[in-house]
Amino acid sequence: MTTRERAQVFGELAEEYDRVRPSYPADLATEILELAGPGPVLEVGAGTGKASALFAAHDIDLTCLEPDPRMAAVLRRTVPGVPVVESTFEQWCPDRPYQLVISAQAWHWVDRAHRHALAFEALAPGGLLAPFWNVFLLPDRELYTALAEVDARHGLTGEQSPHSLHADDLPDTPRPFAEQWPELGGIEELFTDLRTLRYRSARSYTPAEYRAHLHSISLYRMLDEPRRHTVIDETVAVVEAHGATIDFALHTYVALARRPS
Repeated sequence: MTTRERAQVFGELAEEYDRVRPSYPADLATEILELAGPGPVLEVGAGTGKASALFAAHDIDLTCLEPDPRMAAVLRRTVPGVPVVESTFEQWCPDRPYQLVISAQAWHWVDRAHRHALAFEALAPGGLLAPFWNVFLLPDRELYTALAEVDARHGLTGEQSPHSLHADDLPDTPRPFAEQWPELGGIEELFTDLRTLRYRSARSYTPAEYRAHLHSISLYRMLDEPRRHTVIDETVAVVEAHGATIDFALHTYVALARRPS
């Protein structure tokens, strides 16, 4: 399955995706908009509007790109009145210069060879690029180890699942931008003022809630249906054996890069 095909599996359960996926800290939208300054905002890969609603609450001029019509249908309900364009970033032509380009949990789906140039072209001089992601960290070492054994048994070791990172896997101190964002290599050729924002929160799931959440993850959507159900059943059984909930530390990371004036 290609990256583009993997990016499109979420539409298979758009309503459920909107129900089970976490949102983002309200302070994130406030701070990014303040840093960007006034002007139109473009969201790339808006999905069902988990982040769109936070930004739209600031009464801004927001345009959302979402290529999957099933996700876009939910998005239009989530952020009524906000223009939604059913297109990938790669296929879309900027209609005007934007002061801010955001992408929530979706920037890694954009063509890596062209995404920085596409953002540069969409932004006004001095405009801000701000992709961001939620990162789940599991503090319970015993539960982390037990879940890792399930993943290893099914050949999923090294894949990004919500429980694939222990709380000790990420340093508590800030890291240089290039070290924090190796997947954004080359961005310094077009952008300046590179920095990272981090927000901390927590997220807990009952076993039933975690089952629904796993069904919304592309790693599991890629598996054939019998294998998907087997892996998720075994994962949830481990969670049930360790208590009433699975508790995560949730970090939200924002990569900021500014187009030179």
